[in-house]
This record gives sequence, structure tokens and C-alpha cells, in this order.
Amino acid sequence: MTRQDEIMAEMQAILARGALHGIERDIVNLFKEQIQTGHLEDRIPMTAHDKVVYEMALKFGRADIVVFHFDGSASVIEVKDGTKGYNHVVSGIGQAALYATQLAATKGALKRVRKCLLWSSTGSIALDATIEAACEQAGVVPLPWQSMASLMATREAVINVLAKPRGD
Repeated sequence: MTRQDEIMAEMQAILARGALHGIERDIVNLFKEQIQTGHLEDRIPMTAHDKVVYEMALKFGRADIVVFHFDGSASVIEVKDGTKGYNHVVSGIGQAALYATQLAATKGALKRVRKCLLWSSTGSIALDATIEAACEQAGVVPLPWQSMASLMATREAVINVLAKPRGD
């Protein structure tokens, strides 16, 4: 059995034990882990040379993730937990705009500042599609992710499988 098969089996077992939940900080941490392992977000122009700042304090709020791209642009990423519902997630569109506007005003050397919304699934394909459409209408880059339970189960499964000694 490959490691990937072991992880999938472990993830299914974790999900079968009951619903997992996390918080928005867990999504930020998963994003950070992806970047650290070389899995760059392809819906914004990320490279290995970009600088990523987490929990960046601004005058009016705190941006969850800000990526300063090698090309002189930046992406402000607001993170939302879809299990909290549609209204909670779409509020991130306004937050991303507020933070991007502040960043553009304070960092005059930036060529462009993108507004992005990263959210875990609400559990409804229709609601997730509506959020994605709202993002596009507002000029916000949509970054939908899988459900919070699936994210947390996958993370726990990877940790569990990698901690086991291999009998190769």
C-alpha cells in the first residue's frame, strides 16, 4: 500500500469517527504548510521568491494572509470558515477590499493589489458557487477549498501516517 493509499484510508477512518471542526486559523496554517512544501497557489501569480506575511496588522483590521509577489504586486487573502455559513463567508469580500485598499495606500511601490477570498466549503455546492460568483462580480479572486471536516481529517491523516514507522 502506498503512503497516499494509507493517508486516504486513515482520512476515511477519521471522518467515520465523527465530524471534525477547526477554526479559520487552521485554514491559514494549512495554507502556510502548502507554501512551505512548495505547493503554491496557482490562482494568483505565486512564485518561490514571494514573501508571505500572516496576520498583517493594518490601521483598520488584520489581513489573514498577504503575499508580496516578486513582480511587485501583492495579494491580500481573507480567510473564512464555510461552516459558519454563507453570510459569514461573503463578509470576507468586503474585508478583503478594505485591507487591499489600505495596503495599496501604505505601500505605494506596489504595482497592483489583488483582493482574494479563501474559504472552506459551506457544504452546499450551490452556495459555494454563489460565493464564487459574488467574488468575481466584486473583483475578488475566489479561492474555494474543500470542507473544514475534510481539511482537518486530511491533515490529521497525514500526520498519523507519517508518524508510523514504515515496514519497507
